[in-house]
Amino acid sequence: MPKSKIVEMTNADPEFYPTLGPFLAAHDVHKMLGGVPWDEPTKTWLVLKAASGVIGFCAINQGRRRTLLESLYVTAGHEDAAAALVNEAAARYGHDRDLHSTVRHEIAPAHKAAGFHPVKEMANFVTLVRPAAIRDNDPRA
Repeated sequence: MPKSKIVEMTNADPEFYPTLGPFLAAHDVHKMLGGVPWDEPTKTWLVLKAASGVIGFCAINQGRRRTLLESLYVTAGHEDAAAALVNEAAARYGHDRDLHSTVRHEIAPAHKAAGFHPVKEMANFVTLVRPAAIRDNDPRA
């Protein structure tokens, strides 16, 4: 994978639509995700960027009842980037709440390597959950 970095943004960021706008409306992205990647205000996006542009992205949607890792997409030829995005999402958001995700079977190995476990199999998709790694904030420890 070329030298890259992961940038965190929300839809309020001025660079959000110039960066992800072309992907939000792309048919091949919708097909891979199994739906449209909405830009809700509850989402924080992790965008993997290289000098050549966006390599991939995912969103963390922190709802009231659960935290979802969703809208994981990587560009053709950069399939290995899925693992980097899933690992980063787990590292940043997988401490205090379980992470839930529904993805195509072919992208599930990146989730399993990051500690996700399948809970529901479907024809083209699998639902996975990664138990929270609760932080130890006890000063006595």
